Amino acid sequence: MFIKNKYKIWHDNIITNGKSRVLDCYKEKHHILPRCLGGKDNKENLVELTAKEHFIVHMLLCKFTFGLARRSVLYAFKAMSYLKTNGRDYKIHSRVASKLRAELKFSKEHIKNLSKSHKGKKASKETRLKMSKVHKGNKYCLGKKTSKETKQKLSEIRKQLIWVTKDNKSKRINKDDMQKYIHIGYKLGRDTKYLTKEYSFIMSKLTQAYWDRRAS
Repeated sequence: MFIKNKYKIWHDNIITNGKSRVLDCYKEKHHILPRCLGGKDNKENLVELTAKEHFIVHMLLCKFTFGLARRSVLYAFKAMSYLKTNGRDYKIHSRVASKLRAELKFSKEHIKNLSKSHKGKKASKETRLKMSKVHKGNKYCLGKKTSKETKQKLSEIRKQLIWVTKDNKSKRINKDDMQKYIHIGYKLGRDTKYLTKEYSFIMSKLTQAYWDRRAS
């Protein structure tokens, strides 16, 4: 399932370098043989990488894997692209990354099978407890209701913003800048073509996977 090319060489060099050092900064554990391809959680299959290295090796995996295995590493890479944890400050700015994420498209049959496999399943008490602890430690989710004053302020801010679209890309701007954007080709309104059922389903699964990782 692997092709011997320059991408595999680059990937292997990062892994080798990671195994020969000890990081004293933010680090992430990477499965050398990805779990989606049968990799185990044993010591021999784990290596500590920086956030940037972790992202790069998952991207490189997509460049030397073929067949059904490539679909699996593409999915893992897409999940990696949206990964956010405390300490992870590496931001993704890559055309290659965008292209690889775009390659991952689910067939109707695949979506149906995923739906069946998750239907009727509920999070265990242990998982719910872990997720509760995560929320309690999140400064944006302290279990307190937003005050009327804060709600009023947010409402006033939103009233001053509008959506404009150009070349299928939307942005929210201040109403005072509307004419400036219209003058350079923008139109009022937000592009929502990407909000398909397939997109919503995929984002739902990615979000669930993210919180499952946080809980564990």
